[in-house]
Amino acid sequence: MNPNWALRLHGFEYEYSDPDGYLSKAETVKMIADYAASFSAPVLANTEVTSIERACPSGYILRMEAQDLIAENVVVATGAFGVPAYPPAASGLSSSITQIHSSQYKNAAELPEGAVLVVGSGQSGAQIMEDLFDAGRKVFLSVSAAGRRPRRYRGRDSSWWNNEMGGFDRTVNDVPSLDVRFGSSAHTSGTKGGHDIHLRAFARDGVTLLGRFSGASATTVRFENDLENSLEQIDEHAARWRAGVDRYISENDLDAPLEPEPEPPQNPSKLRQIQVPDAPTQLDLQRAGVTSVIWATGFRYNYSWIKLPLTGKHGYPVQRRGVTAWPGLYFTGLQWMYSAKSAQFIGVSEDAQFVVERMAEQIAVSERGDR
Repeated sequence: MNPNWALRLHGFEYEYSDPDGYLSKAETVKMIADYAASFSAPVLANTEVTSIERACPSGYILRMEAQDLIAENVVVATGAFGVPAYPPAASGLSSSITQIHSSQYKNAAELPEGAVLVVGSGQSGAQIMEDLFDAGRKVFLSVSAAGRRPRRYRGRDSSWWNNEMGGFDRTVNDVPSLDVRFGSSAHTSGTKGGHDIHLRAFARDGVTLLGRFSGASATTVRFENDLENSLEQIDEHAARWRAGVDRYISENDLDAPLEPEPEPPQNPSKLRQIQVPDAPTQLDLQRAGVTSVIWATGFRYNYSWIKLPLTGKHGYPVQRRGVTAWPGLYFTGLQWMYSAKSAQFIGVSEDAQFVVERMAEQIAVSERGDR
């Protein structure tokens, strides 16, 4: 989650009162609607494209319920995340347990009464855990080693430092492995003005932390015996990030003095010393009063609705900065499509401009060939 100053759309300056604040979900939706209205974009709302097929002799057919469209050029901008990914073992849980994916979560009130198990402690999982805890729910959290990102450090938001140090500008050439690129996002939060999420502190205050999810059957869920190791990795991730900022400040002689460490209970050094109880390797959901499981286990790509052979590993489209091998078919807004910011407001404009320029070149070549 980035602050408001990072909400950049091509040719559009959005008016917000606090550049270092964070828009709510409703405010973000309004911003996008205002953006479309600013240049009278002919948006077809609530219209599902069920398939894209190659047209003859050129272009593409977009199949929709009410009508079909034929287009010489198509840009697939369906977002960075595809369909919800569930671990195969999720199917073994009893039907008496409500199961939803993190992408379906809205608030605690929409879940059945009772305790909740959240599986996954990346950005979504940690934020959902906190929201449930604040709503007074008993929460169990299955922890991975996704990492923690400090919200602010040395006078600046962590996103500002990531941008300043070139983290957003890293490209696929810098991080060649798809497995590395699609790892879980380190957790932090933009709610309540923006703050850190310390899992050890939540364990102290009543959240039950568990190891990594390993399986399920009926009403029993199993976990790895790796909780303390994961918590250490999360703490180390934050420490390495801070050390990287310190090094950058020193090397560039920046005026960013160290701030005094917060008083307890938010002092990072003190929080790291919190001893978390040993986690059980299995949990009987009925005995624990758990009525819901939220799977914060990421997404997978599914482009089977595009009737062309265009995907590779992980179902990810084979493309170079949005340009595919199929003339006139492009992508934008994919996670790590070209850089670390390709799927974020701060970076999608650059990739979109590149795609449009390549599209214009292709149109010019086609027009010359028609003469």
